[in-house]
Amino acid sequence: MSEKITIYTKDRCSYCDRAKEYFKNHGLEFDEINIVKNPDAFDALRERTQHMTVPQIFVGEKFIGGYTDMMAQIKKGDLVFNP
Repeated sequence: MSEKITIYTKDRCSYCDRAKEYFKNHGLEFDEINIVKNPDAFDALRERTQHMTVPQIFVGEKFIGGYTDMMAQIKKGDLVFNP
């Protein structure tokens, strides 16, 4: 999968850190949007996904979920990233 990865995060979020670390360790580039620094982005995101927590991970336009959702999909083989 070579689509753009976007991750919405906030400071001091262990699951956000884990997701970013996963991407870095696997040589995957991603765009990070910190919702604390950009609250308008979070308002729009919340309307789009109906989720109140972060991280929120997108591959292209597809909402993957949070870190545990992403890892479950990777484990099942439903989500494969190619650097």
